[in-house]
Amino acid sequence: MFVAISADGRPISLAGAERWSPERLVQLRNGEPFFCPACREEVVLRSGRQRLPHFAHRKGTVCPFEHEPESERHLTGKRDLFAWLVRQGIEAKLEPYLTAIRQRPDVLFRYGPHLYALEYQCSTIEESLFCERNNGYRRLGIRPLWVLGAHHLRRSPKRPNEVSFSRFQWLFAHGVPLSAVPHVWYYSPETKRFIRLSRPLPLTVRRTLVAIDSHPLSTLSFAALTAIHPQPLPPTFWDQWLEGKKQWRRTFPLYPNKAMRRICADFYQAGIAPSLFPTEAGWPFPRGYLWETAPFIWQTYVLLPLLRQEGKPMTLAALFRWIDEKIRTGRLAPRRLPLAGPDTYRQAVHEYLHWLSLLGYLRRGEGSGLYLAKPLSFPATVEDVIRQDAALLEQIRRIPALAPYWAALEFGTGGKNEQKTGKKGENSE
Repeated sequence: MFVAISADGRPISLAGAERWSPERLVQLRNGEPFFCPACREEVVLRSGRQRLPHFAHRKGTVCPFEHEPESERHLTGKRDLFAWLVRQGIEAKLEPYLTAIRQRPDVLFRYGPHLYALEYQCSTIEESLFCERNNGYRRLGIRPLWVLGAHHLRRSPKRPNEVSFSRFQWLFAHGVPLSAVPHVWYYSPETKRFIRLSRPLPLTVRRTLVAIDSHPLSTLSFAALTAIHPQPLPPTFWDQWLEGKKQWRRTFPLYPNKAMRRICADFYQAGIAPSLFPTEAGWPFPRGYLWETAPFIWQTYVLLPLLRQEGKPMTLAALFRWIDEKIRTGRLAPRRLPLAGPDTYRQAVHEYLHWLSLLGYLRRGEGSGLYLAKPLSFPATVEDVIRQDAALLEQIRRIPALAPYWAALEFGTGGKNEQKTGKKGENSE
């Protein structure tokens, strides 16, 4: 920690103390005792050639408000971020202790009408603790803003726009105003750069295609960091996505854990070989990130009850009861995104249903029921897979009504086309 208190309650800050002379640090260390603002236990001033001057609890002392050990990377990162905000004329406090919730954000600052708690997270923490800290800030009307250490970022060595996203990293996906998709921010104290990931399009539970941009801390403003920054899909996107679909077909039945066995059983019961799921399943959607389950699985589950109806209308309420049952039994898994806003997996389903209706597969019958208006495509061979995927992609490109789908997919701007699927009547029978 950089801030301690004296015996009479005065804050003592070591922010910028790396520029002090050794004599000044020794004089401060020997002058008076220092105490942790949270637990009030005595702390010691530590410094050295390889470490920033900071306060630390004595050995054997356990502070109930410190959830993980503080590394040099964390000390350097939060110092950099605090100085970055101050340079912009933003009112900021380093490590203030918030008595009402017994929490201590790395930086508390005000920007416009809002108060923010900035947390620079280098270690892995439990999801329950992450949510507890967010909820504490929100009770005080403070907006939590989390930045991950850049060492957590795992990029594919062969595909620069593909990353491996753990469930822990997904927790840090922040909602952005006027955008359908979240952002994840990383900071590297070694390179002094911010890295922003946006427009996440998951291929699997971990593999995700993203837009990535990087900026030096010295030239980036807080307003620019949190603004929408649309980037076009890379030229290789659709080749990567369709190759991902082929990999799903090859590998899906090869990992028969308990959940996969249940999914395979459901597919077989519907007369579908797991590796030969419909061509119309397994496509990217702006809000597809709201599912942790792979796209081909959750989209096939949307299609299964419609196939079973054999052209008879099915209400949205009945469809969502079916999906919710699959969630309850562990076949499907929505993604937990505490910072991403109010959208739920249902928005992803509405996007998919609207897409199917624009392609002519889905129609609305009497009483707002939905039914399949034309047969789905089921590949029988690898050649069928390649041919049918390419044909459907070309059809998507040709249909003018799907232009908003392309725009939302490419730039992450929030269209409201899901309303046309009958979202309003979701609970009607």
